[in-house]
Amino acid sequence: MMKAIISMVILLFSITAFSQEQRVEYEKISNNLVKATYYFVDNSDIIQREGFFNSNNQLQDMWVSYDINGNKKIIAYYDKNKKVGVWTYFSKDKINFVTYKENKLIGVEEKLLVVN
Repeated sequence: MMKAIISMVILLFSITAFSQEQRVEYEKISNNLVKATYYFVDNSDIIQREGFFNSNNQLQDMWVSYDINGNKKIIAYYDKNKKVGVWTYFSKDKINFVTYKENKLIGVEEKLLVVN
């Protein structure tokens, strides 16, 4: 009986683990860039994030993250895996602009959204 229960738990865990695999699509843009698109695990038709890898498999250029409704959450920039430029973070009532240079935070600015 115990062996059957353990087998059932392992089977259920395996099915759950298998169904949780994230769908990822890759598209070669040039010899130096590959675009990667990651989809939400629970809804493989909605994009979770997308961006680029360079030829050394490092994060490169713009990456955009979305919520489950397709709204932008973060716009980020990388240069060879290092955070660079102005990252934009969106929330319900504000937008934060965070500036990076060579992976170091150098500035933060917050803008409140006024909705009439």
